[in-house]
Amino acid sequence: MALVLSHAMIATVDARDRVLRDHDLRIEGETIDAIGPGGSLVRPGDEVIDCASGLVMPGFVNTHTHATLGLFRGLADDRMRAFWPEGGYRVPGQERFGENDYRHSLAQACAEFLLNGVTCIADRVAQMDRYAPIIEASGLRASVGSTLVDLAGPADWGPTERLIERYGTDPARSRIVAGIAPHALDTCSDALLRECGERARRAGARIYLHVAQCQAEIDAIRRRGHRGALACLRCAGLTGPDVIAAHAIYLDEDEPDGWCRDGTAICHCPASNLKIEARTLSLNRFADAVPVGLGTDWTASNNSMDMFWEMRLAGLVGKMQADDPTVLPTARMLRLATLDGARVLGIDHLVGSVEIGKRADLVILDLNQPEMRPLHDPVSNIVHCASPRSVRDVLVDGVIRVRGGKLVASPDVWVS
Repeated sequence: MALVLSHAMIATVDARDRVLRDHDLRIEGETIDAIGPGGSLVRPGDEVIDCASGLVMPGFVNTHTHATLGLFRGLADDRMRAFWPEGGYRVPGQERFGENDYRHSLAQACAEFLLNGVTCIADRVAQMDRYAPIIEASGLRASVGSTLVDLAGPADWGPTERLIERYGTDPARSRIVAGIAPHALDTCSDALLRECGERARRAGARIYLHVAQCQAEIDAIRRRGHRGALACLRCAGLTGPDVIAAHAIYLDEDEPDGWCRDGTAICHCPASNLKIEARTLSLNRFADAVPVGLGTDWTASNNSMDMFWEMRLAGLVGKMQADDPTVLPTARMLRLATLDGARVLGIDHLVGSVEIGKRADLVILDLNQPEMRPLHDPVSNIVHCASPRSVRDVLVDGVIRVRGGKLVASPDVWVS
């Protein structure tokens, strides 16, 4: 039995950024099997979802999260820049929480992501092998990594090895895949950074790390003899599209050109950057040169896990930085939040656009919501008007995870 989304408007995010009106979308198993005129693809026995008042789009790809830490929301607002690195990015009262709290926090965060139209995340935390099964149970697609540091002693590779053993690194074979996740340039030695690159390439894994997120980090690596973040990455062999750098907001003026030549991917987290550093990436300088995706980061540095807001903020601030209101147009911003994010994670051949042969990671927006009317330009409405309230249904791998704005399964089930 197939699932058919009937009589839908579809924002494809394909190579031509087509918007199809009154079309059917047929899903066989986990894959988009066919797209055709409205009413043409339903066969006897099919399950049908009426989308006559729905707008189908690719699910959001959130390329940088710390979902176990969702319970920190609102614990560290309006702090000075120095508060974060000096405190090791810990928040007041953090010591109150234990593993069981984090497990339930993760389940609630996964629920929030799905309800907000996010179908894929890249997530990292220490001891991720204990938490990844909750992400798996939620139905989300994810790249997961266990944080590696060696400031206080040798790095613990056990959780990373267990993640790779359980999930592997091939996104075509598993909805959850393992990555290598050194914490940051200043919390990892040059030797550990090099080892991360070597192990990742042997395993076929991507590398996720924080780069140039604060001035203290840059000062620390300069004391190690590096000119800046780019020089440190190059010394460790951590450049290229299989390396995903979150933030990159403390680069010297001469570094962006070299960064773009290296092709290292960036996860852009504008809300988090603006809240804790009052600065952010010059998006227009990188967006067409290297893979760039959007991320929400964690709830202490960005209280909202809302990719609609992140997409809108990134575009508007990017226009301001470029001093040009014509840059980063709406179709480009939707691509950054979907297909380009998938490209950052190395899964754009599987998800990120609505095309035949791709996995059915889809969001159906409710066009009856007041913020979606009138509908002169569907993509403009997605980028500039829509919100989590607009999300009606969510599918991951062809499985319905949100229906009528409600989760199909309780987060409590994912923790057990």
